[in-house]
Amino acid sequence: MTRMIKIILFEKHFSIIRIFTFYILLLYLFVSCRTDSSNNSDQNYKSLTQATFVGSETCISCHKTEYDSWKGSHHDQAMKIADSISILANFDNSHFTHKGIKSFFFKKQGDYYVNTENSDGIYQDYKIIYTFGVTPLQQYIVQFPDGHYQCLITAWDTQQNKWFHLQPDLDIKHDEWMHWSGGSMNWNTMCADCHSTDLKKNFHSDTNSYNTTFSEINVGCESCHGPASLHNAYYENPPQHKAPPKFYMQNAMPSKEVVDKCARCHSRRKQITPVFDYTGNYLDHYSPSLLIYPTYELDGQIRDEDYVYSSFVQSKMYHYGVSCRDCHDVHSLKLKKTGNTLCMECHEPHYNEASHHFHELGTEGAECINCHMPGKVYMGNDFRRDHSFRVPRPDQTVQYGTPNACNGCHTDESPKWASDFIKEKYGVKRLDHFSDYLLAGSQGDNKAYLHLINGKQYPDIARATAVNQYSNQINSEADLIALKEFLSDTAPLVRNETVTSFSNFRYEEIAGEIETLLQDSIRLVRTASAKYFNTIKHTPNNKNIYDKAHKEYFEELEMNADFATGQHQIAQYYEAQGNIEQTIKAYKKAIEIDNYYNTSRMNLALLLYQQGNVEETEKLYLKVIEQEPDFGYSYYMLGLLYNETGNSEKAITYLSYACEKDPNNLRAHYNYALKLQESKRYKESVIIMDKALNLNPNSEEFLYVKLLGQINSNQKGAYNTCVKLLNISPDNTNYKQILESLKTK
Repeated sequence: MTRMIKIILFEKHFSIIRIFTFYILLLYLFVSCRTDSSNNSDQNYKSLTQATFVGSETCISCHKTEYDSWKGSHHDQAMKIADSISILANFDNSHFTHKGIKSFFFKKQGDYYVNTENSDGIYQDYKIIYTFGVTPLQQYIVQFPDGHYQCLITAWDTQQNKWFHLQPDLDIKHDEWMHWSGGSMNWNTMCADCHSTDLKKNFHSDTNSYNTTFSEINVGCESCHGPASLHNAYYENPPQHKAPPKFYMQNAMPSKEVVDKCARCHSRRKQITPVFDYTGNYLDHYSPSLLIYPTYELDGQIRDEDYVYSSFVQSKMYHYGVSCRDCHDVHSLKLKKTGNTLCMECHEPHYNEASHHFHELGTEGAECINCHMPGKVYMGNDFRRDHSFRVPRPDQTVQYGTPNACNGCHTDESPKWASDFIKEKYGVKRLDHFSDYLLAGSQGDNKAYLHLINGKQYPDIARATAVNQYSNQINSEADLIALKEFLSDTAPLVRNETVTSFSNFRYEEIAGEIETLLQDSIRLVRTASAKYFNTIKHTPNNKNIYDKAHKEYFEELEMNADFATGQHQIAQYYEAQGNIEQTIKAYKKAIEIDNYYNTSRMNLALLLYQQGNVEETEKLYLKVIEQEPDFGYSYYMLGLLYNETGNSEKAITYLSYACEKDPNNLRAHYNYALKLQESKRYKESVIIMDKALNLNPNSEEFLYVKLLGQINSNQKGAYNTCVKLLNISPDNTNYKQILESLKTK
């Protein structure tokens, strides 16, 4: 039996289960509607927005079984006050050194302390305020001025009982964003929203301070179910003929809604609202990471930390109605069953036989998860599995270099060996999968991207990723217009990325179509549409609708103002409005947050040059070169600056570096050749233009600069170069005259 037939059998079997489940749920909903006629969306909204948080302890009297299951779980121990019970690490005068940086852990007067390097490179004592997590590692949090809390980058391995570094391969300087005292380890913005209940970040950009609050230190009952005061009040004195108020998460939710709501914390995402208020859906509050390298492999497999959501929504499991609760107990978070027994709850028995997986029964190779859920170690010792549940594709490894589960175990064999084995055992043909088109698109095939975007059978997140990546390879207006139809796509992520593409290109001709999206049902799409109009500097016809969406967009900017990327976006916002003072202020603040965020430094340099501040511009470009000596574009811009200010010698030097550092920067080659000719170094200019012409052989301006260099250095190839120019532009009288003069020589 071929692999394809087996998959079809699985799908048929799975569909029967889901159809049965669907009718049970339908019956449940029908009965609920008949007995609860007072329930409506307005009441549901009211119960969520007017209720207050009362704490997990209030749930015990009615929900003791669920409470006991939750107690001691990862959610319960997500964060604790540091004391002798919660702290698992060795603070008995223990030492840990990483790349020359020492940390000393000790106790003083019953409290726990660490002595380590601060943001100025000086050693300092810090009191441990909170513990963070429980296994396989535990982190520790200290308090900084202005409401900042920082997580140590040295953590405790709870399995091997030792200290270790979370970023062992990096050389981190004390003034970097990645330093434990910097933004990457800031609890307020990087961690708090998902490790505590009723979190309000309360960042104040003007003072760079936080007033972060929570109602419960850990992930309590209300973190998932929503505020419970009205629920409790109802059951303390149940009113007659009135339905109980609804929770945010409750029984009998559709599977995709379960995933959507768990995604709030189990996803890599950006928050777009000031506070999560338990209304709307996931995309009304968060913008998830797409399947883009280097966060993901080019085919969508996990690479960097993923937090599950963007992987799981790629899977057939998700699209057939499986959710988190089918495998995990929702309160203890533990797997409901272990090993292949869990998988066989839904899959046909023959998938657990050697005739399917071709591994000896009882071995690791026979476990479903090792083929269909390969994993990676994050944070030093935390092994997490890919939840896209895909079939191994060593054939893609052979063609594109992406990883595959087969060679993840059979490291002594080649990808071709694995690919040949798959073909031998399962047949030559592979089932259609979105990754085929992501990979082909990554090699420049925009038709593959368009096929994926058009395919409603593919996961929405993969289609949205294709829009994003397609827009990076657009070469003409026709390519851009090909995206127009996706402004009305049924998938919010696709609509969002399509609007973003038109915004990035500042394409004004599509404004009428995008104006309708200012009223989209999903906030993520509305804010993208507001950003589009701000970018093109155009106010839509319906100003009231725009103002509402614009308010949401500005709240998103403010919500992320404590990130360098957030300040960069604020700068772009003000720059589009022509507010240069606020633009400069935001770019400078981005650099203050992350001294190595050179995207803002480059933009600031150009803006200051336009303001006539040449001296500061030069310093900024030189700083980028100091920090990123291989970044060719900074050399190019500095070369242009020196040219504009009349320093030809330095202009030639830095344009030369630019060509060397980035051979694909054809404008650098062009300008460098012109400067060489200005210095009468004609032969060198011809060599430089030849390098550019190797990448763009039909460039008229490149050929013309080469021709001038050849003529002025009396090179024989000038005639042939002039002939090529006439083939490109046959009516050009200048070329004709030059050709005639060359004939006489």
